[in-house]
Amino acid sequence: MQKICYFIRHGYAVHNQLFWDIGTRAYTEFRDTNLCQEGFTQAKNLNKNWLEINNIELVCVSPCVRTLETALFVFQNHKVPLIAKDFLVEFPIGGSDICNQRKDVEDLKCLYPVFDFSQIKDDTLKWDGNDESNDSLNNRINEMLDWIGKRPEKNIAIVSHSSFIGMFKDGLIGDENNQLEHCYPYNIKINYDENGKFISK
Repeated sequence: MQKICYFIRHGYAVHNQLFWDIGTRAYTEFRDTNLCQEGFTQAKNLNKNWLEINNIELVCVSPCVRTLETALFVFQNHKVPLIAKDFLVEFPIGGSDICNQRKDVEDLKCLYPVFDFSQIKDDTLKWDGNDESNDSLNNRINEMLDWIGKRPEKNIAIVSHSSFIGMFKDGLIGDENNQLEHCYPYNIKINYDENGKFISK
């Protein structure tokens, strides 16, 4: 059984823009940033120009503001389930990069009511001041793979972040000078056995 998954990095966000002015302070001083105007434009362009968008049966999205806003604009006027999952949050969780610290789920439900947040068990994302390990990131990737394998849909969009997608796609976490494109649907075919167990990509 094969799933066709399109991994989409969120649109250009405030902390991405600020990085070029203030460096890594953009990550450590601004929590859960919004898209900037360029990011909204990127998402709207993907909505208009992505030929395969009508094939998408399910959208799974990181519950950070920049990914939620990206999904809203990319999939506007498309009747497709929008499910938020914590395993897609950007790496690293828990440390000084508070740009990755999502808002509480109860707040997100008010701000973005079209999304299904029911599969997120903790209202507040655990944030203990310590960066998660690469092993933790790979565990989250495996959690994603298990979840996709249990879903009935064959064509799935995953709206996430550079480091998360980069680790899954290439086994690499890039830097600001060598990043995945914003709002580009990276097509990855994922193979499962008849019981929904991951085999290969």
